[in-house]
Amino acid sequence: MLIIHSYHDGYEWTDGQAAGIAEALAALAPDIEPEVHYLDWKRHPDATGLDQLAALIRHRHGKGSVKAIVTTDDAALGFGLRLRDTEYGAIPLIHGGVLPAAGRDLIAGRPETVGVTEVKDIPGTVALAMAAGPHLRRIHYLRDTTESGIGLDAELMAAVEAGQMPLELHTLPNPPFEQLLRLLETLPSDSAILLGTYADDGHGLTMPPTRFLERMSERSAVPIFGLQEYLLGHGLAGGSLLSARAHGRAVGELAAAVLKNGRVEGLLSHPRQSSVRAIDHAQFQRFGLSVDLTPPPDVVVNKPFSVFDAYRTLIIGVGGVILILAGMVIALASALSRRWRAEAELRISNRALIDSRRTLEANLAELTESREKLRDSERSLRLIAEASRDIIWNRDFKTGRRVMSGRVQELLGVDPKALATVDAWYARMHPADIDRCKDLLRRHLKGETAEFRAEYRMRHRDGYYIWIYATGKALFDEQGQPTIMAGSYTDITAEKVQQARLDHLAHYDQLTGLPNRLKLSEHVDQLIRGDRPAGGSQSLSLLFLDMDNFKFINDSFGHRAGDDLLVDFGQRILRIAGEGTFVSRLGGDEFVIVVPGTAGTDAMEVARRLEQGLAMPFLVEGQNFFISASIGIARHPWDGRSFDELLQNADTAMYWAKDNARGRVGAFTPDMNRKVVDRVRLLTRIRHTLDDGAFTLVYQPQASALDRSVRGFEALVRWTDSELGTVSPARFIPACEESGLIVPLGMWVLETACAEAVRMKQRGLPDLTISVNVSVVQLAQPDFVSRVLEVLERTGLPAGRLELEITESLMMGCFEASVDKLNELCGAGVRLALDDFGTGYSSLTYLRRLPIHTLKLDKGFIDDVHRRSDARSMVASIVRIARDLKLSVVAEGVEEEEQWDPLARLGCDTIQGWLVSRPLPPERIAPFLADWDRKRAGMPVPARDVVVDMMSRA
Repeated sequence: MLIIHSYHDGYEWTDGQAAGIAEALAALAPDIEPEVHYLDWKRHPDATGLDQLAALIRHRHGKGSVKAIVTTDDAALGFGLRLRDTEYGAIPLIHGGVLPAAGRDLIAGRPETVGVTEVKDIPGTVALAMAAGPHLRRIHYLRDTTESGIGLDAELMAAVEAGQMPLELHTLPNPPFEQLLRLLETLPSDSAILLGTYADDGHGLTMPPTRFLERMSERSAVPIFGLQEYLLGHGLAGGSLLSARAHGRAVGELAAAVLKNGRVEGLLSHPRQSSVRAIDHAQFQRFGLSVDLTPPPDVVVNKPFSVFDAYRTLIIGVGGVILILAGMVIALASALSRRWRAEAELRISNRALIDSRRTLEANLAELTESREKLRDSERSLRLIAEASRDIIWNRDFKTGRRVMSGRVQELLGVDPKALATVDAWYARMHPADIDRCKDLLRRHLKGETAEFRAEYRMRHRDGYYIWIYATGKALFDEQGQPTIMAGSYTDITAEKVQQARLDHLAHYDQLTGLPNRLKLSEHVDQLIRGDRPAGGSQSLSLLFLDMDNFKFINDSFGHRAGDDLLVDFGQRILRIAGEGTFVSRLGGDEFVIVVPGTAGTDAMEVARRLEQGLAMPFLVEGQNFFISASIGIARHPWDGRSFDELLQNADTAMYWAKDNARGRVGAFTPDMNRKVVDRVRLLTRIRHTLDDGAFTLVYQPQASALDRSVRGFEALVRWTDSELGTVSPARFIPACEESGLIVPLGMWVLETACAEAVRMKQRGLPDLTISVNVSVVQLAQPDFVSRVLEVLERTGLPAGRLELEITESLMMGCFEASVDKLNELCGAGVRLALDDFGTGYSSLTYLRRLPIHTLKLDKGFIDDVHRRSDARSMVASIVRIARDLKLSVVAEGVEEEEQWDPLARLGCDTIQGWLVSRPLPPERIAPFLADWDRKRAGMPVPARDVVVDMMSRA
């Protein structure tokens, strides 16, 4: 007999079925020889593996050697049917572990096929949950999106249609697992969870189902009931659970019957009972579920050892004998005692009756009048108590008894008589609230407070707690001792829940779920206050993180993508920061990490981990974003003794890091404050300058390396401020990029340069190319392409005479969108150059995909080209790559005559630098061209050698 399992050896469901089949066959068909195979379809769903296994089986067992085939679950059933059709003919096939609908579809029209269908007992599980928790009003259904999970929906709907689901049914969504855990924490107390299959969360997270259940149970506010026996003991409260072993025994019994009968005729597929009623005693206690109200379970786990249960018969027998003997003794003693007391009481009563008669006669008239008054007062008090929404109570200190109105049953689910004593009341109070409540009551009874007021939790009969607001006031005798006390109990659970929700909204960021600035401030203040008793020997550090280029990604891809990126960024730095740190979102793209530690060493270690961890891309909406962060560090107490001071200095250090190089780490020093003031002043002056039109353009010539003719000019922006003087572009360009001012400045540069190129042509100068630098911030604007084409149309400059220079920094984050825009510009005829090649990422993959025409070599490559062979080899290699990609090469920063000839020989097409000319104002361009033409006529024309020959001579 071939036994084929869909999944792997060690998978709990498969192991249970295998054990059950083996037990049944060993008992009912001991002479049969089983041959067991595992498809391992869950871990390796590969059709090639099935073909290889089929070949192995055919090799081992030829036709006529197999008497029957037994399969478990869908994959094995399909494989067994195919194997039987191709190899063994119409031998019996017995299947198990298949849902009824799936089984019918697979074996439709197939003779000699029978099996035990897998039916989960959803009504039985719901009935068990309702019996254990009479307070339950709704059931929340949770399953994954696997085939088994989706197939379970049909069984659930069948139970609903059959009227077997009396509870209110809700279907939980299947978000990422961490969001699901937060959702489970908020479920109302009159709920329970019905768990179907859950092997993955549909968002890439896969774990064993038992591990998923353990984490759900740890965080869930309500009990979880299930349908699979192997989940018992991992957080499942219980249910009518499908037993893999019982299911396997049913399949084995059916297989033995088929072998005995010789064929399957008369043995129909049927849903044999494969479920066991099981509970987890620890989970029942945790959620206040009643074991006594449920039918006797088949299986109980996590039940503590009970001496009474182990020796029930002996204890009952001995106890019965003792009770009988004790009863006899008590009866005799009671009879004697009653007789003696009766005689004494008769004597006392006789005297008391005489005295009472006189007293009664004297007070009869007064009592008759008071009776009517008391009756009216009692009716009024009863009406007030019944109409009140609170519990009205009073306490007699002499008798120790308490009387309460009837709302006790409504609020706590118990009879008021069961709480007639103070000890009984304290027994239902939350243990954490007892001491505080007793202290408040003691202070009132000593006269220290005018009233007794307290808030605490009381346990409901069903196991959950409600919040009570208690008030009361005592009356005292002449000696200052309390005689009676009265008050009320008010249910404030809803107010407490709302207060907790508002507190969470006030202290946590709604997008990322991280603590916000208020929570951060409280946390740091608490750490600082806790440090003072230690004499300031401990320290902590604030790491201020600011995401580089986030504004541009947010503007280019939309706020939804930006929000998703912020969530992913927050979760990643939370993982990287590790245990013992505190991660919060300050607002926008700013995050703060609190690191306790000494001398700042722990903070620098966290910063290094953040730099490494943020190097990996973020995948958002199918787009890879490379996001770095600038980090500023401020330490307590050296860099500040309060939260505000530490935060401000960490922010200052972050801006210092951002100004030096994005993605850097900066530790605060006192002189950074001056740099921050300078930076703010610089941004203010830039805004004024944009409005006043104080920026100017100069133009640096670009000459052919072979014939030294001028081919074009690069437009460069300059700024001389009335207050700051001459400001370097290396200083004001990064500030404009960070503040967004680069967008209006860049468009002004583009339009001014294009207009000047048209004027050159109008003055009779040759058709020269004008090169304009483009910032990655400009390129990220959605309307960048249309605005460039509008400038060309407005100025009348042909697209082929405009060259836009971009830097390798565009690969940071929005590469795909940038390439699309560059392709559109290239299609319109605009030339494109890659500036400062070799100083950034220099990825050949990116270089191949960029639609560029020109490579501009950075000055660092050509400074020593006339002196060092390795410099010439480097230039030759880059030129060779450019030639293969059909790109022209521009050498920037050429300052010495000796550099010209080797650059020309190595294959550079264009020379740019002070050797040709410094950047020129517009009015100097025409005189320069006339003078340059005279000079170059006497210059030698360099020879263009083959690059390999040049390298050989070097």
